[in-house]
Amino acid sequence: MGTTHLAGTRVFILGVISIASTEALLLSGTAHGPVSDSELSVFMNSLWSADVNRASANQVTTNIQSHTDSNSTVDRSPERLFTLVDENLFNRSTYAAFLNLLDNYDHLLGHAEQSTPQEESEISHFLNEISQTEIMQKTVHFLREKGYIASAWSELESLIRQIWFTSFARHVHSHVKESSAFEHVFVGEYTQTVVEGFHNWIEFYLQEKAGNLNYLGYLSVHKPNIIGVHFTWHGRLKQYNAIIYGTSPEFDLAMYTVCFVLRHNRKCSFQLDGHPVSVHSFDLDRDGVKLIGTVYLDV
Repeated sequence: MGTTHLAGTRVFILGVISIASTEALLLSGTAHGPVSDSELSVFMNSLWSADVNRASANQVTTNIQSHTDSNSTVDRSPERLFTLVDENLFNRSTYAAFLNLLDNYDHLLGHAEQSTPQEESEISHFLNEISQTEIMQKTVHFLREKGYIASAWSELESLIRQIWFTSFARHVHSHVKESSAFEHVFVGEYTQTVVEGFHNWIEFYLQEKAGNLNYLGYLSVHKPNIIGVHFTWHGRLKQYNAIIYGTSPEFDLAMYTVCFVLRHNRKCSFQLDGHPVSVHSFDLDRDGVKLIGTVYLDV
């Protein structure tokens, strides 16, 4: 997970509205109160049922092999974690739009990100694609019903753009815009020695397939489809990381976004497909701009 420091934030300008505060966005709805874990469970299960783009059991096969511990550097699992992924999944519109974002980032922390008009266009295309899914329509309805947003997709889109795609310096004493929540969570970053973030199964599969990632073994296994993994990426160690595999990009983004909105800086607990799941998120705050520092499965 990343640190909780932020400097040099970049604020998106959407239309004629400058988004200077995530809280201002959230408070633009009606007055909202606490959402119980049981209410959250009902909502998350509605997303699970609506995830028509989730991989079927015969489209993704894993080989967890041997148990390891987080301090080990021994490769106890010589084979790949993902033995089969039906890449026809990646032809689906939300997957294809998601994949276009993965090569837009410099993984090395300390290197400034350089955003191009093409990359900004790819973000807009991804958001447009997921906006048409039942998952995001349910997310809009839920947040509006609970008083966290006032309007429809356009308000949630503005929130997602800010908390996920704003570039920032991860360390308080730096002014290098080296990171974003999307890069940290869905793509992964590294220092000279360790991996930070990297909480997405699709990126894990692609980097393993490319030979950049070496799966060393599992630390825990949970339902539904959650594995605690230990690996190296470009020669750097990730001691512990939990991924939920087979889910669509829109499901992961909705789950993490709602947990951040409702439960940032604390545990977000719910039942998913009959099993307990927890997500933990931390915010970063500078000059009134609240962003996602990290969000991950807490197992």
